[in-house]
Amino acid sequence: MPKLQRAAAHRIACAVVAAEVRRLRDTPHSDAVKGDWPDSTQIGDQGLGLDSIEQLGALGALAEAFDLDDSLLSDDPPRTVGAWVDWIMQAHAEDAGGNGRMTVATSGSTGRPRPCIHAITDLLAEAAVLAARFDGRRRVVALVPAHHLYGIIWTALLPATLGVPVVARSIGAPLALAAGDLVVAVPDQWQVLLRMIRRFPDDVVGVSSAGSLDDDVAAGLAAAGLARLVDIYGSSETGGIAMRDLPASAYDLLPRWGLAPNGDDDWRLVDRDGRLCDLPDHIERIGDRAIRPIGRRDGAVQVAGHNVWPERVARVLRTIDGAADVAVRLHANGRLKAFVVPDKDSDPVQISARIEQVAAARLTDPERPKTYRFGPALPRNAMGKLEDWT
Repeated sequence: MPKLQRAAAHRIACAVVAAEVRRLRDTPHSDAVKGDWPDSTQIGDQGLGLDSIEQLGALGALAEAFDLDDSLLSDDPPRTVGAWVDWIMQAHAEDAGGNGRMTVATSGSTGRPRPCIHAITDLLAEAAVLAARFDGRRRVVALVPAHHLYGIIWTALLPATLGVPVVARSIGAPLALAAGDLVVAVPDQWQVLLRMIRRFPDDVVGVSSAGSLDDDVAAGLAAAGLARLVDIYGSSETGGIAMRDLPASAYDLLPRWGLAPNGDDDWRLVDRDGRLCDLPDHIERIGDRAIRPIGRRDGAVQVAGHNVWPERVARVLRTIDGAADVAVRLHANGRLKAFVVPDKDSDPVQISARIEQVAAARLTDPERPKTYRFGPALPRNAMGKLEDWT
């Protein structure tokens, strides 16, 4: 039975705590919680600078993420990062039956991420399957954190399985890529890298997830020397479902999954034990083991790796005084756009000011439309159905 390795637990734990402290401080940025800290790092004033409430929050976040309880803690509360990791590793060592679980949150933008529970053995098995397909990588370059499922598998479990180091990088600072690197990023990051990197070193492979990667971006990256680019289709609820090597348009199912009929021209996932699971999208089935997603079931779209519901955004904007109706869609630039129908006596300039105020107060950054168009009626086709606008 595969075992959780300390290096992987350490990276995940640091990311979980960093996310929890950012939540407690109500800020997306914090100089005190942006690193992958050594085991010896003090948690309190002489190290991370976490106060007593933040230390309790860190314990709770780790307990939830790794399915821990207080019976495995020592008499003295943890004082170092290494003590947090010891707690995790002790629980995993005592799990002789392989019943350990991890909880991750969906990366939604509605303010209430949903917890998704996974067996650690399933996550380790997925990492092992993927590692076999990326043998020969010398290093993992992580542009994503390790508290969401994509980062957990690709920047913690997979490098531990391969026995290679993982280095965290941020766009805006030198990536210092080298031959043999596996770069783990999301589509928006790949789009920026296409504009920033004139030529990739030889033998650099890329992985993308958290939204479909644009084919033109993939072609540009290949032209810039990226040796291989793999797009992963999955979700926080399921883990990885399928993968494709660009420029292929169809995704090949990972070995864990098969397809089961779910009514007319619809499908569900089925695992080796016969357990059924809903797909996040409607799909086109291509042969026995290939699929092509053709639209979200829940109406969500991806903005910067976050699930965003355009209809929810439209409902918020319809509450604005002077807005008779609103439609919201995904723009070609990857952000949302809105079409606003003003009341007959309203001034679009005044409505625009109100929109900015409401959007800032009630919408997250990924939810906020960046392009607005005003008109006397929503654009509709001859059948009366809402259609796109430019």
